[in-house]
Amino acid sequence: MIVYIIFSIIAIIVLSLIVISNHFVNKIFVKTNKKLFEKDENKKEESEEKKLIKEKRKIWFETSQKDVYTISSDNKNLHAHLINNESNVFIIIVHPYEGRGSYMKYFAQKFYDMGFNILAIDLRTHGESKGKIYSLGYLERLDVLAWIKYINDNYNNAEIILYGISMGANAVMMCSCESDAYNVKAIIEDAGFTNAYEQLKRRLDIAYKFSFLPIIEFTSLMTKIRLGFSFKDIDVQKRISKSMIPILFIHGDKDELVDYNMVNKLYESCSSQKEKLIIKNGKHISAVFNDEELYWNTIYDFINKYI
Repeated sequence: MIVYIIFSIIAIIVLSLIVISNHFVNKIFVKTNKKLFEKDENKKEESEEKKLIKEKRKIWFETSQKDVYTISSDNKNLHAHLINNESNVFIIIVHPYEGRGSYMKYFAQKFYDMGFNILAIDLRTHGESKGKIYSLGYLERLDVLAWIKYINDNYNNAEIILYGISMGANAVMMCSCESDAYNVKAIIEDAGFTNAYEQLKRRLDIAYKFSFLPIIEFTSLMTKIRLGFSFKDIDVQKRISKSMIPILFIHGDKDELVDYNMVNKLYESCSSQKEKLIIKNGKHISAVFNDEELYWNTIYDFINKYI
């Protein structure tokens, strides 16, 4: 009788872990309307001046951009916005989780004003690109590599800079050790994480207080069974330890979503030439607005070291 009770308890616990981990696979990696990484924001009322600036930027983007398409190595149809600035330098701009290329107008205009061509891409499962799952940078790196190939195939003597923010930062960093990252001269990442295990454990602990249960391990296992990759694959820190491309690491020290200390781990692990910029009081994906001059001057100086 005691053995039966113990067995039943173990079975219930395992079943519960499977159900919970499947829930998180759906929430994190499968395209739905529910997001683990969304955050509540009290949006401040914008001034008329800021609204006018945004409207002018929108008009500039829509009248300047050209829709372009390519296919990833795993046969995903991909879309991007190309803005030609008569330069041989292309900035591939990679958006965050649940973003899209057209949301990156501010960044596109800043790089354009520096004199560079712009390719603001829609990652798989975002915007006009096809797909049904997210992988927090692991599969998305294939999209970045596909656009690198697109540029190299269509433009002679191209020099490429990768810029990514949040999940986009993970994707561009994961390209740093890829032999297919041909003509990529430098990578700029803002608010990327070290690996999926550390990031998701932190987020689940904060949101659900599950630190006493092996939820992350079960979620990784279910992700492998259902989607073909595990958290071991989403290891940015490991990949940049083999980096062959210079990387500029940027992070806000008040980032509420990705632990600020992760940028130090990434920087220390990086095997290529590297620089680090910490934005005081900077929050997740908005650190730039705490010190725009420092942010963009640092990026401009970094790029010009390698082109």
